[in-house]
Amino acid sequence: MRELVRRVGRLQRLAVFESAARLGSFTAAANELGMTQPAVTRQIRALETSLHTELFRRTSNRSELTDDGRTFLLHLGRGFSGIEEALSGLGRRAEVFVLACHPGFAQQWLVPRLDRVHEALGGKELRLWLFDREADLAGGSFDAAIQVGNGSFPDVESELLFPESVFPVAAPSVAGRHSLDATSAPVRLLDMPLLHMDDGDRPWMSWRDWFAGFGLDVPRQPGRILFNNYPVVLQQAVAGRGVALGWRHLVDDFLTDGVLMQVGAEVPSTMGYYFTSPAGKTNATTAALGRWMSQQLR
Repeated sequence: MRELVRRVGRLQRLAVFESAARLGSFTAAANELGMTQPAVTRQIRALETSLHTELFRRTSNRSELTDDGRTFLLHLGRGFSGIEEALSGLGRRAEVFVLACHPGFAQQWLVPRLDRVHEALGGKELRLWLFDREADLAGGSFDAAIQVGNGSFPDVESELLFPESVFPVAAPSVAGRHSLDATSAPVRLLDMPLLHMDDGDRPWMSWRDWFAGFGLDVPRQPGRILFNNYPVVLQQAVAGRGVALGWRHLVDDFLTDGVLMQVGAEVPSTMGYYFTSPAGKTNATTAALGRWMSQQLR
């Protein structure tokens, strides 16, 4: 048993004391709490007895807080404020939808469409959780996620949004200088400065995977730089600092705007982007968002 319960007995006595001390009147406390004034007096006397201390100093026509009473009111007020904040948060939390995804997908595809995402969520507040590795989702503290893999994810329900399909992209200035376009032979990229994502244990395609699709080994370039953030890779490509891998749907806007060009063949993989939700927790809002994303991405 907690010390609070053991010493106070009935926790209602704390609310009665706080009201009387804050309002400075037993009668005012009775009116606020819907009690009689004698009932307020009984509750406070019972609290003083259980705490073995006098909280109010009583005279013939008034009661005022003792030093112990003032100290107790100070701490009790802080405690009540914390509880009230938590209670109000419970109501708000139910209206928050947590969507987990990789930074690249979030910045390149999701953020430009946030207004339509909100519509699909029926006006619920959206909280984006950007995660780095699939293992970060093990706790399941999300309503839905966009995951990259082969569709076999533990403890979630999944639906394929689009298969992974990757091709090299470069700034028009780089493509023009080296006479590159979408039909360029893969071997021509071997001597180009390649912009690398830090693949590590990540599931997405790497330059090594892309070249392997054509029976080539990617050269180990001296002094190469690895980036762990896909938007940064694309920024470097737009700035003309090398050739990057572009994911279908994630670079479509760059191609449309003409700031990047396809400079090699498109290679599909066995991986894909999936809309997932914790098993057994899918609700109407999650289903609506999944349908909307599926329609947009197919």
